[in-house]
Amino acid sequence: MLPIRSALCALLVMSFAAHAEISEEEVNAACAKVPDYARDGEQAYKAKNYAKAYNAFAKQVIWSESCDLGDSAIATAYNNVALTLIRQKNYREAQAWLMLMPKDPKSAYNLGMIKDKLAALPPATSPAGEYWQYAGGSAWNTLTLKAGKSAGEYQADYMGYYFGIMGAWNGPNTGEFSAPVRLKDGKGVIAVRDGAIANCDIALTVAPDEAELKTDQPQECGFGHNVDANGTFVRVK
Repeated sequence: MLPIRSALCALLVMSFAAHAEISEEEVNAACAKVPDYARDGEQAYKAKNYAKAYNAFAKQVIWSESCDLGDSAIATAYNNVALTLIRQKNYREAQAWLMLMPKDPKSAYNLGMIKDKLAALPPATSPAGEYWQYAGGSAWNTLTLKAGKSAGEYQADYMGYYFGIMGAWNGPNTGEFSAPVRLKDGKGVIAVRDGAIANCDIALTVAPDEAELKTDQPQECGFGHNVDANGTFVRVK
């Protein structure tokens, strides 16, 4: 069984106490299930049930991160998820997972394995597509751009997450928007308006393989606590 840091366990228990009762034994028991998730994923992977393997390995990711099992264990979980995506020929999504810890030897090896597959993918011809930014807990903040009826017009759909210290137990805070945006030379402003709930502007910059969101007022976007719409997103579709 992978070691669990006692200091983190104490912190988890103290943090969760404000919301519900949980003992240190329960925290340890939850963290002890990580090898079970890895084993379930491996069995499904060998059976070529890659969707089931993905779900099991995603749980391995969530608890490896939450239980702070160390970089090597977390990178292993990331690579396990990536391998299920590689088998399904979802090379860009696999790359996103592998780039979370690109210097890990397993990640470097698997990135090398799909290098030619990625190079063979057709280049993006417009900003339309799906872009990811890792939020933790095996979840990705997702920005989707769909082409509108006229040149330069797009529909921007966003789903964001924030995992607190007890996110594995409570689930994440979430935030979303759906709004039009006009792009000129790859740049535009998404005006998020929803009555009294949301009133913020989010700058969008799109390059062939990535997008960047920037807002100075995320608290005005109507998102859940600590959910944001800032930073770089990588194209996966």
